[in-house]
Amino acid sequence: MTNFDKRKLTELVLYILNKTNGLDYYHVFKIIYFANIAHLAKYGMRITTDVFCALLDGPVPSVLYDSIKKGVYRDSELEQMINDTVIKGNDDACYMWAAKRQANLDYLSQSEIAELDKSIEENRFLSYTELKDKSHGAEWQRAYYSHNPGRKIMDVVGMAKDASASEAILDYIKEDLEIEKALA
Repeated sequence: MTNFDKRKLTELVLYILNKTNGLDYYHVFKIIYFANIAHLAKYGMRITTDVFCALLDGPVPSVLYDSIKKGVYRDSELEQMINDTVIKGNDDACYMWAAKRQANLDYLSQSEIAELDKSIEENRFLSYTELKDKSHGAEWQRAYYSHNPGRKIMDVVGMAKDASASEAILDYIKEDLEIEKALA
């Protein structure tokens, strides 16, 4: 993940926290996930390059998730960006987040903001169970129940299918992913 990608992810988190006046990170992760797949299905482009993994309680942006967990691999640069911009709750509320500043909207396109706003509106007040159930789509099930050891990485094309992407958009995404792979 590039420095720009990490900064953009930080600004995504701040945008959500600004709009909601603070939220638990489970809801933040799901809002990012649903905005990301909606944008992917509509425009053929992800909002974040973070890799989504299928965990028991649903998809999580893995680099962001790992950067906040204690005692595991963390991206120290992203961890520092989050720590510099997010107020984390104490003790019983350690999972609650609030923004230390306004998001820098230069990192977000108008289409990304529109999908984030829609995802915030649809998901911010859902219960933990409702979000969990909603996020267990076909791609989550494929990744979670795969027999691959280790991380349960969700496929970008599969996530776009879960968001009802057209065949033309799916073809565009596949071509874009091939180009990314060739350039890596």
